[in-house]
Amino acid sequence: MLPRKTARVLLLDGQDRLLLVRMHDPDVGDASGKVLPHAYWVTIGGEMEPGEDIATTAKREVEEETGLANALIGPPVWTTEHVLCVHGKKRLMQETFVLARTETTDLDHSGWTELERAVIHDMKWWTLDELTRTGDRIFPSSLVQHLPALISGDIPASPVAIAP
Repeated sequence: MLPRKTARVLLLDGQDRLLLVRMHDPDVGDASGKVLPHAYWVTIGGEMEPGEDIATTAKREVEEETGLANALIGPPVWTTEHVLCVHGKKRLMQETFVLARTETTDLDHSGWTELERAVIHDMKWWTLDELTRTGDRIFPSSLVQHLPALISGDIPASPVAIAP
């Protein structure tokens, strides 16, 4: 199975709000190929390009998806692995979550690819309270469980494995 190494970014603003992307891609399903019927929220991020490290990928993805060139990219804090079916082929998603900070919250979507324009429906800055109360589907599913520690400044010395 072909691995797909990705950098996911936990981008927090000055009020400790987390930026999430609401999306739905009909070409991505679970390991069995089943596609979720409704949109869901995910962190920003994407696949590592050849020669990139996690920090470089995280910075590039933040700039491409938000237009924010001044975000401070911090350490990797979480990892997860899971299988998705992408365009009919199983891929081992190897995700590293990087903590990042910004004081700027105005977003610019001009760097989006054609695919991003097709599958992204919204972007929103979420408070921790909003995240804990929402009925919307959020990935990783364990985000709300692990995010409070990061917000309070409890940064792990090495990335912690979390549920996808």
